[in-house]
Amino acid sequence: MDMVYGFSYLRVGSRSKMYTKLRLVAVCFAVAIGAGLIGQLWVVSLNVLSLAEAARGVLFLLVALGLMGYQRLSLVLSAIVCLPSMLAHPLILNGNVLVTGQSALLALSLVLLVMHTPKTLDDA
Repeated sequence: MDMVYGFSYLRVGSRSKMYTKLRLVAVCFAVAIGAGLIGQLWVVSLNVLSLAEAARGVLFLLVALGLMGYQRLSLVLSAIVCLPSMLAHPLILNGNVLVTGQSALLALSLVLLVMHTPKTLDDA
């Protein structure tokens, strides 16, 4: 009987390691998208839309800080911040790396929300 419990513990442990690694990938996506949206200011004309996109880039960087933690709020916020791009370009990935990255981050955030388990004192 101990063998069964040991195997289930191993599987749960590997799941939490995978969750942590996927969360780190989400952080990398959020930082890259945020830097890209802010960096677009150097290649586009300055207008209200470009400044709004740069402000969204700052939001992505702030969400990336939250994704370094363990709470669900940052996952929900990362999905919400990705939604304007998905609504503006539904299912059209026309070679824009930032739109593709945002769709990947949205999908990854939703997967991580499904995988999320409450952290207990035993996990610490």
